[in-house]
Amino acid sequence: MKFLARDEATLLEKKLRREISEQADPRSVLYYESGNRDYAAAANTIALSIGKFSEATLVFLWCLSGDGWDEPSASTESWRRYRKWRAANNEERRLYQAPGHRFEANEVERLSKTVKFALELGWDALVEAKPGRQLLFLSHDDRLEIYRGFSGGLLVRQLTGLGYWRRADR
Repeated sequence: MKFLARDEATLLEKKLRREISEQADPRSVLYYESGNRDYAAAANTIALSIGKFSEATLVFLWCLSGDGWDEPSASTESWRRYRKWRAANNEERRLYQAPGHRFEANEVERLSKTVKFALELGWDALVEAKPGRQLLFLSHDDRLEIYRGFSGGLLVRQLTGLGYWRRADR
């Protein structure tokens, strides 16, 4: 796993947002009931729905509580766990300074763990994977938008099967 500095992550974000703007709408939109719960099953489902990838990247965009380095969020248990996890992966920069998380093909568990943090902490984040130009958006508004890939309908069925996810009414 490699953490991407702000400048590299910003370039990727601009590219992905441009790709999103070229589409009329996401292929699927789901909402979930946030709260104090274990998001591991949802995170694993999302990570595994990519299938075999050569590279996957999650870019932190924004969070209502900041990046977990300033009070009051710095003292919450979930942000402490995230900072400890970053440090264990040899990253000492704060999230705002290195918002990109890039994973190699054999790092699906690390990707899953990062998606879990994004869901738990309420991040806005973009997740993309290659090959196949897969792309989804996680929103702090308890929403997931699938633009390309991620096993499409299968991911929707698996997440709704967890009981706290639902399809958006169209």
